[in-house]
Amino acid sequence: MVLSNMEDLRVSSYMIPVKLESKKDKYMLIHGYTGAMDIVDKNVVLELNAGNIDIFSKDTLIILRKRGYITERTKDEEVEYVERIAHALHKRDEILCKNFTWVVTYNCNFRCPYCFEKRENKDSLHRIVFTKEQVHRTFVAMNEIEPRMQLQNPIITLYGGEPLLKENKEIVTYIVQEGRKRGYKFHAITNGYDLDSYLNLLAPDLICMLQITIDGTKNMHNQKRRHFEDSNSFDKIVSNIRLIFQLGLNVDIHIRVNVDNHNLNDYKVLCSYFDQIGFLAYKNFKVYSALIQDNEEVKEEDKDDIDFLSESEYLRGNEHMGTISSCAGYDIIYKKIHWALTYKKSIPLTAVHCTAQTGEYVFSPLKEIYPCWEVVGDKRFQIGTIREDSISWNREEFEKWHSHDVTSIACKYCKYVFLCGGGCLAMKNNQCILLKKLIKKAVNTAFDGVYANISNK
Repeated sequence: MVLSNMEDLRVSSYMIPVKLESKKDKYMLIHGYTGAMDIVDKNVVLELNAGNIDIFSKDTLIILRKRGYITERTKDEEVEYVERIAHALHKRDEILCKNFTWVVTYNCNFRCPYCFEKRENKDSLHRIVFTKEQVHRTFVAMNEIEPRMQLQNPIITLYGGEPLLKENKEIVTYIVQEGRKRGYKFHAITNGYDLDSYLNLLAPDLICMLQITIDGTKNMHNQKRRHFEDSNSFDKIVSNIRLIFQLGLNVDIHIRVNVDNHNLNDYKVLCSYFDQIGFLAYKNFKVYSALIQDNEEVKEEDKDDIDFLSESEYLRGNEHMGTISSCAGYDIIYKKIHWALTYKKSIPLTAVHCTAQTGEYVFSPLKEIYPCWEVVGDKRFQIGTIREDSISWNREEFEKWHSHDVTSIACKYCKYVFLCGGGCLAMKNNQCILLKKLIKKAVNTAFDGVYANISNK
């Protein structure tokens, strides 16, 4: 490799140094748009941060340039290069995979104060739920959207309202059986209250993953997650989970804890409780927390029951409890870094926050199509309607979602751009501070795991 003139070289604006806590004077150097990862001495980071490129040998300069840490590109040229990469990554993801979510029903047996869905649907006295005719039409619609089965995600997510209501057992069974015939498996986003009615559908080739929301220990959860007639939903949900383990049903169970200032400190107590009753001993059981977002669909009277946290407050609380690694989003970052270290590859990059910006289609029982779970029921964001023999698209809204990537916002100037993907488009929330902490934690945890047998120097 021929080096440019020294005066043309500069330290890249997308270099990310992460201190390795278990290795004295060692750093993990990461590059934001090449995905390179390298273990380097502290003095290398100090000299690069100071812009002292001329102290390095020619061989070292060649390596640093090849990995992206130094470059002949100007700051503006780097941004332009990031834009080109982002468009390519976005186009790749848009082509390669389509994801499908089914809102089985808008009805729900809980009345959670932070729920963003339209209450006139969720609390309706009439039954808003998929019919068998809609089931067949929706499977056809999926193939109209993407006829190549190999480019469809083989896992369909069941969503709501509450998808696993006891009274909807018949239609859910029909959906799962028809999906299985076509080669699909299912995940379900559920409150877990009626799970005991669905035990025969929980299996690796049927409903293979459950995301269950429990918002703290018994008293806290029962205050925040209000069943419409049972004041103690906590015990029923925990009993259902215990039953799944007792029966040896091989499904993954992910507990989501939505937190605000009321229950943030309760999170670690809940984790200790799960440990005490033996749930944490199961490899298919995990717990994570997610920050409750302030959004305009939450009614004013319900906001009195929510004490919203800022990202910084959420971060400080998790740092104090030592629970950074169980914040929402950590797993995705950790798996990418662990994979890159294990196979000595570049970190996989992304130009979007999630599949809502590339190929997510959420089907409702009212024949609506939405781009994202977080906007279900809000017709402002509806991207399509399933007609009897065709799909009618709202092209303007469709393009707004599927053309959005990190180049649409100021994120293209950030060194973490392709590790983050720009944040949630639906929530329009900024999680930059938290992301940096998640990356630092993930790098150190992954490094310690992969290089566990290397002694400290």
